[in-house]
This record gives sequence, C-alpha cells and structure tokens, in this order.
Amino acid sequence: MLGRLALAPRLVQPMGARFLSDAAKPMTRFIQYPFDKTKMAEVREWCNSTRLGDKLRAIDGVKNVELSFCPGHGWLAARYIFNDLEDLKKFGDQPGFQEAKEMVLAMPHFDKSREPQEFKGFFLPEA
Repeated sequence: MLGRLALAPRLVQPMGARFLSDAAKPMTRFIQYPFDKTKMAEVREWCNSTRLGDKLRAIDGVKNVELSFCPGHGWLAARYIFNDLEDLKKFGDQPGFQEAKEMVLAMPHFDKSREPQEFKGFFLPEA
C-alpha cells in the first residue's frame, strides 16, 4: 500500500523550495544608532529641527520611514520600507542617505562607544 504512494506524482512543493515570482517584493531595513539615553528631548528636537525623517523619505525608492527613540537603552532607530530589492540595494549609494548618515554620526549625543545595529529583510505586510 505505501509502495503505491511512492509511485504517485507529487503535487506538493518540496520542503525548502521557494515560490519564485517576478513581482516586486517590498523590503525592509531597520537600523538603530546608539545615543545618550538621558537626552531624549534633545534628540527629538534635533530630529525635528533637521527634518531628518523628511530627508530620508525623499530618497528615491523609499516607500516609508519611521523614526523612534528608546530612552531605556539609548537607541535612535529608523525603520524603512522599500519598493523592492533593487531600491534597497541602491539606497546606500544615494546622496540623501550619505548626508543623513553623516548628520546622525556628527550629532553631539551620538554614543561613539557603541556600534549601530542593522537588519535587512523581506517586509511581511500580511503578518
């Protein structure tokens, strides 16, 4: 009886196989920069006065950006959504990104004793 199952055509996709498609898939990038955790008001005011969020949103290929500050651990975070993988790949070479990164690293409350933490991956809008 089980021998017949082995001969039957397989209708399910094998484990580990991917569903490939030409459709653009939104990508995400999450990065957090270390800051002095006691300076939330100053960091917030700096983000608003420099229009950091607007500068990042104006970069070609960026669909959305959210900025957040964690006063418990001292992180200024940016969560980006890109239209597709190509937009994510070219993001680091965009002049607007280089300018914004230099601004963040030069901010007086940036904590040079720690390293930024970054994550890139597929955005899961259905989750």
